[in-house]
Amino acid sequence: MVKKIILVKPRGLCAGVERALKILDLAIKNNPGPIYCRHEIVHNKKVVAEYKQRGVIFVEKISEIPEGAVVVLSAHGTSPKIIKEAEKRNLKIIDAVCPLVTKVHREAKSFSEKGYLVVYLGHKNHPEGVGVLGEARDFVLISSLEEAKKLRLRQKAVLLTQTTLSLDETKKIVDYLTARWPGLELPPGKDICFSTTNRQLAVKKLAKKADLVLVVGSVNSSNSNRLKEAAGEKAYLIDGPEDIKDEWFKDKEIVGITAGASVPKKYVDEVVEAIKNRFGSEVEELEVIKERVEFKL
Repeated sequence: MVKKIILVKPRGLCAGVERALKILDLAIKNNPGPIYCRHEIVHNKKVVAEYKQRGVIFVEKISEIPEGAVVVLSAHGTSPKIIKEAEKRNLKIIDAVCPLVTKVHREAKSFSEKGYLVVYLGHKNHPEGVGVLGEARDFVLISSLEEAKKLRLRQKAVLLTQTTLSLDETKKIVDYLTARWPGLELPPGKDICFSTTNRQLAVKKLAKKADLVLVVGSVNSSNSNRLKEAAGEKAYLIDGPEDIKDEWFKDKEIVGITAGASVPKKYVDEVVEAIKNRFGSEVEELEVIKERVEFKL
């Protein structure tokens, strides 16, 4: 019997995702023809489905887009090679990349131009990493501590990271690499974004108060998966109430809820209402960190 639902703050949409969705909305409003989007605008299947219903055409290859059409580039960032390909097709390019991802692009380009090897810590084939490494002349991608231990550095190098990684795992890897290679350069300021950091810290506090944690987010969302990991073994990743299983609530009195950075409020509300309607649970908020950041369009 679920007596209480605890909604943790911060949760849900981050400033970068809000900006990307506003940019796509404006593109739809201001352009009469079909809008193309290279890759999913954000990694949330419900958000993408809604935009498909509004006529947005999602593609992975620039060659799939008719010459002269409008293309919105996703929040994850895009490599210079892809942008040049879009320019050759005379596409009207609207870039919805998160400003914090742009920061890592600039770091990769700047250090690469200075002759540094870019050591990039991130998930293989994630679009953010693909875009960042498109800026680098010489790079190596690592995804785990085991891979970090196999690294051999024979030239000056800089360590950059994906913005949506696990804080705990990243710290282990960074600590190892900087101890093993004291000359390894670190850029000013951390690459893991403040929203990722805040949500992971918040869900850890939530997990201590709850018998069960539900993370609203899609399976292809890096930051949502990291929230599930941060919450521990008693956590489940769901897109919405349709994914909830009855057995999860057996002997559970307090359910904590958070949401990934690509999840609009309405999808969280649907989960809360489903549990409230079933158990008559009371709802309270747990604010761990205040977020006031907003990115300009």
